[in-house]
Amino acid sequence: MGTAYEIRINCNEQEKKVEDVLGLSSDDSSMGWSLTIEENSPQFSDALSIFFDLISNNLPKLNSVGIKTEMITFWYLYEYEQECNMEFWPEITKKIGDLGVILCISCWEK
Repeated sequence: MGTAYEIRINCNEQEKKVEDVLGLSSDDSSMGWSLTIEENSPQFSDALSIFFDLISNNLPKLNSVGIKTEMITFWYLYEYEQECNMEFWPEITKKIGDLGVILCISCWEK
């Protein structure tokens, strides 16, 4: 996989309940539920806003099935050559922080 954004919810026992709220997971790993938006997707440039809206609009339902914000992480996975640079707009990082979700960044050289 190259560059992508992901939501990861650490919810092994509740994965089916999370799927009932958010839809099917894009990964069937043992980590729980996830949704990936890869760099070739038309949604890529708005991925963090899409993730924020998805979680904030469904947070009461997620809470009702045992999912707390500390179980949710937003990831930016970045594969690079020669140099690693990235920017995040203050409005979206503030919204993510106010929601209580951790933004994780993982970079690796090709």
